[in-house]
Parts: sequence; C-alpha cells; structure tokens
Amino acid sequence: MKIIKYIFLLFVGLGYAQEHDNEELLASVNGACDCIAKIELSSEDKNSMIKDCITRSLELASDTSMEETKDNSTTSKVVNYKMVENYLVQHCKPLKELAFTENKKFKYASSNNVLAQLAYDDGMEYINQGDTENAILKFSKAVDIDPMFAFAWDNLGISYRKNKQYEQAINAYLKSLEIYPEGRLPLLNIAITYNLNQQYDKAVVYYEKFIEIYADDPEGYYGLGLILYTQDQEEAGLDNLIRAYTIYTNQNSPYRADAAKKIGYMYKDLKNQNKLDIFHKVADKYNLKVQSN
Repeated sequence: MKIIKYIFLLFVGLGYAQEHDNEELLASVNGACDCIAKIELSSEDKNSMIKDCITRSLELASDTSMEETKDNSTTSKVVNYKMVENYLVQHCKPLKELAFTENKKFKYASSNNVLAQLAYDDGMEYINQGDTENAILKFSKAVDIDPMFAFAWDNLGISYRKNKQYEQAINAYLKSLEIYPEGRLPLLNIAITYNLNQQYDKAVVYYEKFIEIYADDPEGYYGLGLILYTQDQEEAGLDNLIRAYTIYTNQNSPYRADAAKKIGYMYKDLKNQNKLDIFHKVADKYNLKVQSN
C-alpha cells in the first residue's frame, strides 16, 4: 500500500500583515478571487479550478511585478501559495459560495410550484444582500406553499442562523432532513447550529451522522475535531482535524489552509501543556511531518 507523507508547515506569526506589505501577494489575492468568482457554481471539479486560479494569479503577479529581485525558490512559492490560499478562505466570498453550494441536480433543489419557486428566488436575492429578515419571510412563504421544498427549508435555516435564531434554524433543518435524511447541507448545518447553540452533544451526533454518510467529505471531520478538542478530548479532536487536513489536501481544496491553521493552534496549545506526545502520536498515524518556519 502506498504511504503518502504530508508535509505540514507550521507558520509562526505569519499573517495578513506580512501579506499586506507584499504588493505581489496582494495582487495575487485580488486576481485569484476575481477568477474564482467566474467559476460556475454547478462545476464538477471546483477545487482544481480554484487551484488554477490561485496558481495563475501568482504567476501573473510575479510576471508583472516591478521588483528587480525575487525569491523564486520552491519553498518561497509554496509559502506564497499558502498565504494567498489562507487569505482567500477567510475573505473571498465567491470561494465560500463555491465550497458550500449543494448540487443543483438534487431532487429537492427546486419546486414544481411556480409560486413557491418565485418566493424561493426572492429569498435568495434577499439573503445574498444580507437582508435576513425578508429572506426568512420569503423562504417561509416558499415552504408554506410547497412543504416538500427541501432547499427552501435549508435556506430558511441558514437565514435564521445568520439572524442568531438558533432554535428556529434547527427546526428548519430538521424539516429538511424529514424530506431527505441524507441531505448534505442540512446535516452539516444542523451540527454547526447545535454547536453555536452550545448543544455540543447533539452537534457531535450530527457530525457523526454526516461522516457516516459522507466519509470522504472533510467538513464533518473538521467540525467534529474542533468540538472534541474544546471538550477536552484532545487526541480525538486532533485526529479528526488532521484527517480533515489530509482529505482537503488530497482534494486540492483551499480549505486545507484553515485546517492547517487550527492544527497549528493545537500544536501550540499542546506544547504549552507539555503534551506534545499526543500531537506526535496522531501526526505519526497520518504520516504528517511538521516543519516550523
């Protein structure tokens, strides 16, 4: 069996302040986000297309830079790529929309009832504008007209969650799961919402359900890992985070940057507690080699 070794760079004190001082990197961030915004939400291989956007933006910024001297080493290019990737994860809205959009071919993604669909479309316009109050009204109207409209329930839940009405959000996700128990977004979102509502045991239950159905999806391991770690289950939490990181990496997902950052926090926390043996035990399990930079 082929063993894959993952090189995890633990960047200490590497933030956007450093990026902001580098005009080449800042141009890459803007160019990559503009490129990502042009990717169709229904595209099948989103991660590869996102990777191409970041790579091309770095190359373009490097070609057009007026600097006479550049560090073109492999290590420097990897660091630059990861810095751009990390900033995009935090601040590029089109990237978030791509990563968390359900497949439009899904059976309950639309309604055969014209009035329900029109209300849903209006709700999507409001939620994209940040108007959660009107989004809630429109999505509520859509599900009143067509109670089997799962996407409307999902987005009603998202609207309530954005409005910090967590109980109502949970009820909306539960309605969606009654229609389609294996729905990826409601399973993930209900776990997130239970966590926000400090109902950690229930959040764990739904993350585990998500993982059972979507074993190759890193989002379940990522969320579960954070909860377990903060609930003093350090080894299990780290195990899930590193598993998420390896899957993100294999999928060329830009969200590996966020997972790497969380693993870095755990490394520092365990180091401060003189518990690095836990970190190395889990890292060895996943053939994860840590390098400080």
